[in-house]
Amino acid sequence: MIEIGAASAGLNLAKGLYQALEFIRGIRNSDVIAAYFRHDGTRIEGSDKIEIEVHRENDKPAIEWYSVRPLQDYVFVRQPTVESCAHELVGQVAGEPSPDARYWRWVAPVLPGRIYGGEAVNLKVDFLVFGYKPKALIKYFSTK
Repeated sequence: MIEIGAASAGLNLAKGLYQALEFIRGIRNSDVIAAYFRHDGTRIEGSDKIEIEVHRENDKPAIEWYSVRPLQDYVFVRQPTVESCAHELVGQVAGEPSPDARYWRWVAPVLPGRIYGGEAVNLKVDFLVFGYKPKALIKYFSTK
């Protein structure tokens, strides 16, 4: 039962994201773009405008952080292809007081009641990245 509930929650999150993107795509000048990437940041297919940067820690080869190379006027949403087994961690840039949503990685959820040592390593999961222009969304709602 637990696995089914987790999978359903993942599907509901993905469904909500896709419905939101479908709505945004229908707004004039929102210019939705998308691309599909392997777990190492290599593009499989989709828009060449979306580029993934991989940030590796030299002393921790199993830990990689991802970010989307900034693109003028765009914001980006990311989604693992297998939501049910992925837990997203948000990175914090050295010297800054708060985490930064531009940097992320996915790890496997830990089993309840277990004690683990060290930092969780990356989960190998392919992912999708969607970009859109929020100015178009604001203009859509501001003119109604």
